Amino acid sequence: MSPIKVEESIKQKYAESLLVGLTLAFCGGYIDAYTYVLREHSLVAGQTGNIVFLAVDIVSKGFVLTETRLFTLIFFVLGIFTISFIAEKFKSPYVKPLSLIPCILACLVIGFLPVSTPDYLVVPPLAFGVGIQTTSFSKIEGIPYNNSFLTGNVKKGMIAWNGFFFSHSLDEKHAALLYFEITFSFALGALVSASLQKVCGIKTIWLIVLILSVIVWRYLYLLKQRKNNGPQK
Repeated sequence: MSPIKVEESIKQKYAESLLVGLTLAFCGGYIDAYTYVLREHSLVAGQTGNIVFLAVDIVSKGFVLTETRLFTLIFFVLGIFTISFIAEKFKSPYVKPLSLIPCILACLVIGFLPVSTPDYLVVPPLAFGVGIQTTSFSKIEGIPYNNSFLTGNVKKGMIAWNGFFFSHSLDEKHAALLYFEITFSFALGALVSASLQKVCGIKTIWLIVLILSVIVWRYLYLLKQRKNNGPQK
């Protein structure tokens, strides 16, 4: 089986699985709550909020104290560009699982850094990793979603509910329930993060290292297993 066909098969069974999608949404809420509480109310992926905060900071504080929000926006965009370029340049089934490595490394290092570490050295690397992650994993069971912020998911969910109300389409109902589950998982991640921060402090972020590492390991294992088994009829 060719690498591209292997990647497509694994993507359908694992990368786009409900479990992985909801887990990544949980991580998205978890990370945003972490940086919001411990890092100057910054949002790693919620760039709408960051731009609003940036505008307010510029007016109230001037450009001197806006590094964190500005660099977060820039690094998030760079993450999206980087993974888009790599995925197009290298048609490899390993691009997707390995795209989680930057976020894992950022979370691992940040867990060692004291709160006194400047926020502009902490939040932007996280934004870069999350930008890569949310671009690389963008579908659940073929349905587009976002695992790092909710505005688009909420909108699509309400449109799907409206479609189900008028057409009684099971596909619309499935999509609506899916977006509800994503929203709940994201909110749960934020809740768990805020709760654990009271006990674990800066080390709270290490839970993301564990979760994403399991996803990467499982993905690579499935790729290796499929290659070893060869084409399946």
